[in-house]
Amino acid sequence: MKINFSLSLKLTLIILSTSVCIIVASTYITINEQTRFFENAYSEKATALAQALDAGIGSRNELEDKEKIHDYILKFIYTNKEDVLRISINLPESDELRVAVSSDSESEGFLSSQDNYISYEKDISISIPSHTGNFHTLTVITPLHISGQTIGTYEMLLSMDKAYGSLNTHLTNIITTSIILLFILIITSICLLRRIIVKPVTTFMDAANKIGEGKLDTKINIKSHDELGKLAKSFNKMASDLKKSKAETEKYDKMLEGLLDQREEFINQLGHDLKNPLTPIVGLLPIILGEIKDPDIKKHLQVVMNNVEYMRNLITKTLQLARLRSTDIEFDIETINLNEEVNNTLKTKNILLREKEIEVKNKVDEKIMVKADKLRFRELFENLVSNAIKYTPKGGETVTIDAKKEKKHVEVSVKDTGIGMNKRQIKRVFDEFYKADRSRHELESSGLGLSICKRIVEKHGGKIWVESKGLGKGSTFYFTLELSEMEK
Repeated sequence: MKINFSLSLKLTLIILSTSVCIIVASTYITINEQTRFFENAYSEKATALAQALDAGIGSRNELEDKEKIHDYILKFIYTNKEDVLRISINLPESDELRVAVSSDSESEGFLSSQDNYISYEKDISISIPSHTGNFHTLTVITPLHISGQTIGTYEMLLSMDKAYGSLNTHLTNIITTSIILLFILIITSICLLRRIIVKPVTTFMDAANKIGEGKLDTKINIKSHDELGKLAKSFNKMASDLKKSKAETEKYDKMLEGLLDQREEFINQLGHDLKNPLTPIVGLLPIILGEIKDPDIKKHLQVVMNNVEYMRNLITKTLQLARLRSTDIEFDIETINLNEEVNNTLKTKNILLREKEIEVKNKVDEKIMVKADKLRFRELFENLVSNAIKYTPKGGETVTIDAKKEKKHVEVSVKDTGIGMNKRQIKRVFDEFYKADRSRHELESSGLGLSICKRIVEKHGGKIWVESKGLGKGSTFYFTLELSEMEK
């Protein structure tokens, strides 16, 4: 589930996480720095103690009196009992370094650690810190010098608990202070963010919503001299420009609406004026043609009749297209059986199909039901089938009708094996008065059939398109219709 956070909460979380990271990082750095400081200080103190031990041992012979050296070590530890926990003296014996004397008597005689060998051979001091729970110790190994020569090593175990106790108190104070400052920072930041960022953003959002509702008089009153102030000025200018544009648009819309009304009225009137005188001519010409015996006159009259029929068809198609453009037209949508309607349309084309010796294959599933205006669908399909027949050569050719169900619609196809189309023709085939084959007689087509098909499909909420592999390779027209509720 997606969780939406407010801008204020997001900014607060950013500040909180950043502050926590800073506190954790600063505390970590402080601990490391203090640890290094303590270790260095205790290492230096151990070196100084070793030098003090050196001063108390005058010669090698004194080291042979282990009881005396043992007492000397214990006394030395007692003097520095707050810091020194254990002291051991390591001396070479038969090419091996062993614990000769130690405040921990049980360790005497054992082999010394590898760090003692390194300190003895290289004449260097080595520090080994150890932190276990609340116990903090530092083992320091330093060379034992007699008369300027390294004859063994000191191994001192120092306690750093006192120093770390002070550090813990210091860190507790730092963390407590940081938490208090963190809360103060968050509260202050929230107040400032709400005033400086969140409130202006909310103002912009409310103003944008009002603009979206059409309240173009909305203004934003932010007078700061930063980016938000500049944005407010730009927003107010945009609102003002939108208001002007809306006024101009409404003005042009009214003008366009008037022009469209005039155009529709002109087309309807023109169609009416043209159809009226054509009607008696269309009715009389066949009668006259039947009475005329002269073949030349009869031939001329046939040309006249063909042209009159073409004019009537053109006027009918133009008026039909004009009505389809109108926003007032309403379709009578009902559930129809796609296969049945296809068959009904094909029956009206039987004579033409036989004349051109074209085979039609109806592959539409008999169970597919679609939502459509029955009369408009027949008009659409008749135009597409007529177009396929018109551009398919005579003899042995095929027109295939098929349908494929998608999620909420059906894709109907009308495929022919005719003259095909190139890319330019595909692009313009649905344009008004466009004829893909200019070589055909102009009276055979008005160039409006496919434009009408496009309008009918779009009025149904579908889309129409054509595909072709090229000239001479046939064409396939596709269109979509909404499936009925029982098919979804």
